[in-house]
Amino acid sequence: MNNLSSGQIAELFDLPKSKLRYYINKGLLSPHVDEENGYYLFDESDIYRLYQLIIFRKIGFSISDIKASQEVDDLMPLLHKSNSMLQANIDELISLQKLTTKIIDSHDSSQLDDVYFVAHADRYFKKLPQDMVTNGEINYLTAIKQKEFKIDQPYFIQSNEAQVDVCYASQVSDYDHVYLAGNYACINFLVADEVALDLKISQFLEDPLFQLTQSKDKQILVYENVTRSLAYNSGLVYTVEVCV
Repeated sequence: MNNLSSGQIAELFDLPKSKLRYYINKGLLSPHVDEENGYYLFDESDIYRLYQLIIFRKIGFSISDIKASQEVDDLMPLLHKSNSMLQANIDELISLQKLTTKIIDSHDSSQLDDVYFVAHADRYFKKLPQDMVTNGEINYLTAIKQKEFKIDQPYFIQSNEAQVDVCYASQVSDYDHVYLAGNYACINFLVADEVALDLKISQFLEDPLFQLTQSKDKQILVYENVTRSLAYNSGLVYTVEVCV
């Protein structure tokens, strides 16, 4: 085949000429130089090398990886390495897509400040040790050492006497609070601070429905809805649940 110029190669592979010069300066391409005008000329082997270079860059080879590949004949070890990296990237993207879908579904499942009802199975909660909570504030650096505690899943269990226990999800074999299976009235509040949250909860509990259904020792479950909060910058979303 006829030799191609830099412009023709750039058009063939839809690359800017600056990218060709970069690859040449890095020693990844070694086209001939026209002695009359000093222009680069690319033969069939150069075209193959550039095609290989483009593919290798797309699948994750670094410049140093490509330089190393030009020193050996068997490229399978590098291809296996790249394949593993690609799979890791795919797994991460799938995980991120699931998280994004979860955020969207959480946002679309109900409107803020609207009551909705959920049927729950039995749920058990364990109080965080006192040395992990100060004035209702969690010491996360200490609390995270508690094996079952999840940094995005603190639960605030409030009795009618306004006592609040900071808890985490536990098992039937070890718990301080239990929420029995049943139907729960739920509501999501977007608030900027605890004062606004307390006001929202008070207004929610003034609903005549809860005045009729709440027993004296009925507990209120409050927790930050971390997934839904990710959709907002103006505050945090808290979910409040009451058995009805």
